[in-house]
Amino acid sequence: MLKITYLVTVYNEIKTVKKAIEDVVNISYSNKEIIIIDNGSTDGSQKVIKKFRNKKVKIKKILRKKNIGFGRSIKEGIKNAKGDYIYIQYSDLEYDYKRSIYMMNYAKKNNFDVVLGSRLKNKKQSIIKTIVNKPAYLATVICTFLINIFYGHRFTDIIGGKLYKTESIKMIKTNSYYEGFDFEFMSRICKKKLRIGEVSIKYWPRKNSNEKKIKFYHMLNALYEIFKVKLFE
Repeated sequence: MLKITYLVTVYNEIKTVKKAIEDVVNISYSNKEIIIIDNGSTDGSQKVIKKFRNKKVKIKKILRKKNIGFGRSIKEGIKNAKGDYIYIQYSDLEYDYKRSIYMMNYAKKNNFDVVLGSRLKNKKQSIIKTIVNKPAYLATVICTFLINIFYGHRFTDIIGGKLYKTESIKMIKTNSYYEGFDFEFMSRICKKKLRIGEVSIKYWPRKNSNEKKIKFYHMLNALYEIFKVKLFE
């Protein structure tokens, strides 16, 4: 039976962090572990994590004193993971965690190293209409388009949910650990020619956009990392 590691990344998510952990604790799959990494929260999230107890699932807690980057949380989680696959559980509850088991089985069946959970795959409306209705998707569309052009893929969303095959992803090295991390990481994955699949995933964006950690101007970091890996490495 395959083992899955749920990597719960946290930074100032006191409103949702407890539910984010409970969601993966309660998912109906027995062979799992949970790694929670708090990246120096100052809003009380760490107190919630410290108090959380569950006898059924192995939970590893890593609580940092300061924020040293989302990317370092991912890399540390990968380093500590004992599962065959790693599912990134964002503590803002925007992505459907129940999709994780399907993504793992899909990866195993098709021998994929990475499975992307796309918010845009199988959407009935056009990409243009989607951007008009939700301008924030523009950054996703532009960055996904560049990855597709540079590496010959046909992805619809490189920023959504993510599942990684642990042994495959441990070889990927990165230099960026803040807003540009995901884009450098995906660029290096593509450049290494790892096998990548994509499935649709449900997405519930925050009602208060001011609470989002990633802002539109962070696309500059994304573009820098994408072009850096492609053209200069």
